[in-house]
Amino acid sequence: MISSKPRRRRALLASAVLAAATLFAGVAPAVQAAPEARSDVFIRDNTSDVGFEPSTGSLYSSPDIRVCKGITPCATDQPVHQGENVYIHVTLNNPGPYGDGLEKGTLQVYYTKQGTVAQWASQWTYIGSKTGVSVPYGTKTVAIPWTVPFGSHFCLLARWLSPTDLPTEGLSTSTNARKNNNIGWHNVNVLPFKIKIPEYRPIVFGWDGPDPTAVGDIVFTQPGRPFTGPGRITIDLGPDLAARWRAAGAKGEGVERIGETELAIVNPQRARISGLTFKSGEQVDARLSFTAGAEAAGGQQYTVNVTQVDQRGEEVGGVEYRLSEARQ
Repeated sequence: MISSKPRRRRALLASAVLAAATLFAGVAPAVQAAPEARSDVFIRDNTSDVGFEPSTGSLYSSPDIRVCKGITPCATDQPVHQGENVYIHVTLNNPGPYGDGLEKGTLQVYYTKQGTVAQWASQWTYIGSKTGVSVPYGTKTVAIPWTVPFGSHFCLLARWLSPTDLPTEGLSTSTNARKNNNIGWHNVNVLPFKIKIPEYRPIVFGWDGPDPTAVGDIVFTQPGRPFTGPGRITIDLGPDLAARWRAAGAKGEGVERIGETELAIVNPQRARISGLTFKSGEQVDARLSFTAGAEAAGGQQYTVNVTQVDQRGEEVGGVEYRLSEARQ
């Protein structure tokens, strides 16, 4: 049997930490129940996340959200297609650092088109929810059915709501996910490729914060074995975004211009397109291309992260592409 006193002391200390953190951040802490009565179920932003707010590290590839073909949880995301009936599996963790009361709550999931930003809640579409969910100490995975709409390339958002564990939210999805441990963001695209056949993926960039305009960069990183080399990555900015880039001086590194609006990613370690200006709420379309060469054959898997950062270098959002050779 676990004594309740250590948990109560931990909850009291965590509540004090939360109050101090929100005060110095300029945000008044939400009114909550007494610490010993609070629940604190959380959804991880990354594998190192233990529930502290704000979280640190990668923001947009929550390991607690997966898309699976069936109601049985899958180890990693599975590729989906328009019209398919699939399940979104969300793993809920209990307790977090700000309370350890047991409480029932509601899990909600949403989607938006594949991209680095989306304003809450106008640019998100509701998928479904499950109410009356009780999360024991440890973890619980909840499956919510989804019929994949037109497009098949999406970002997902999960929100856990209970009477003593409610998020404090604004326009910015990235800020909401960073500052609320019961919100998870999952921008993962599973990409099966065939040798020498380009795979195209739409992506949107923009600004989800309240400021009228913002300037930022698009950064390409490839952890592990890089795809650039065995394969080729290009981005077509489109006429609008390309014009903005040229107006800002066409600055960047690790990229090579190959057309009026198209750039190739030539540095596998780090490539950057700099100085792009966006208006608040704006989403500008672009398109990525991934082409595998013969060297990419043989079962190797690749990861390509496309991340948008602001002028301070802080992550706004992004998409993680997981590439592997398609089964014949």
